[in-house]
Amino acid sequence: MITMSDLCRVSVRQVVRQRGFGVILSIALGITAFIALSVLGQEIRYKVGQDMVLMGGVNIIRVYMDDEQYPGQPQREFYPDTVEAIRNIPGVGMVSQNLRMNKIFSLRGTDERNLHVSFIGVDEYFFPTYSLELVAGRVLTAEDVQQRKRVCMLGREGAQNLYGDPRQAVGKLLVLGQDVFEVVGVVTGVMLGSWSEGGFLPYTTMSDRGWGGGNVRRLFVRAIGWEDVAPVVRQLPRVVREHQDAPYLVCATQDDQLERIQVTFMWVEALLWLGIVASLMLGGFGIWYGTFAAVRARTREVGLKKAMGGSDTDILAQFLAEALVKSVAGGVLGIVVGTLVVEIGALALHTSISYPLLLVSSLGSIVFSAIIGVAGGLYPAIQASRMDVVSALRFE
Repeated sequence: MITMSDLCRVSVRQVVRQRGFGVILSIALGITAFIALSVLGQEIRYKVGQDMVLMGGVNIIRVYMDDEQYPGQPQREFYPDTVEAIRNIPGVGMVSQNLRMNKIFSLRGTDERNLHVSFIGVDEYFFPTYSLELVAGRVLTAEDVQQRKRVCMLGREGAQNLYGDPRQAVGKLLVLGQDVFEVVGVVTGVMLGSWSEGGFLPYTTMSDRGWGGGNVRRLFVRAIGWEDVAPVVRQLPRVVREHQDAPYLVCATQDDQLERIQVTFMWVEALLWLGIVASLMLGGFGIWYGTFAAVRARTREVGLKKAMGGSDTDILAQFLAEALVKSVAGGVLGIVVGTLVVEIGALALHTSISYPLLLVSSLGSIVFSAIIGVAGGLYPAIQASRMDVVSALRFE
């Protein structure tokens, strides 16, 4: 009966002689991808999802009172406690209050053109809700809104139309109605759309002057991720009506774009896991083929060992151990590289690592690698253990 230490030593030596490094690397690649997706998969999915939804704006829910469509109905507005209750809904990232109607002013640009510029009333949360970027100056603040200051911001295209260079707009004075407003900033962003040609005022300042309908009748609710949109939409009417009368509340979403993103995510995720499975299967087939080749190349060796008293169990254990060494070596290499990838990925994504999950994934990878080795090497090992001694010794 061969000892365990001799079995391990002989198996490692045979694997090095056979140079089955391609099989080891194939398994290592699959294990690396498995660990990275297991530990960082949720964070990667969230980050990529955020980029995709921000590009399409599909995580923005427009909630508004549609009373004007029904004659005789009062023009209802959103109460402050209603807005606060919406912010506390699970899955809601941000809520921006704004006036539903815009106000158009005739302004003269530096090239003497008369431009009709549309302004909307917003709060300080509008800009992070739509992930807008500053071109110059600053954004509206809570102080601007609360103190009803006469300040405004312009979209990049609007500032360019008025002043040529958007950066030159900051500090300029605009006559809007009977008042003079200072331009404090210029913004741009992929979700700005036609608003890029207009401007933004504190909604309180507009409301005091009766512009934009006067009251907060529309909210922009930003869900944390695209998966949160549907649950938030289901809860919004109930939460609003618990705090005020809202018979004609409308929650508008971009359902078609949201569905396309969901389908895209499904296929991307399926292809990632298919790649992992394919890599591991390739490693398993490599072990199966390599063990068969080793059995054939060492047929006379098997016959000689049996003639010297080696049992079928010894022969089975030796070839199975060689298959296990290949697969476990691939698993260990995959764990090392996978851990390194997770550390680098966590730094790049600015997130923490769940080390218990990393440990569980690593242990699972070792077990799975061993299963691949057994599955790939068992049948060839059984074939070797069942060889006839005389036939094996005569094999050329």
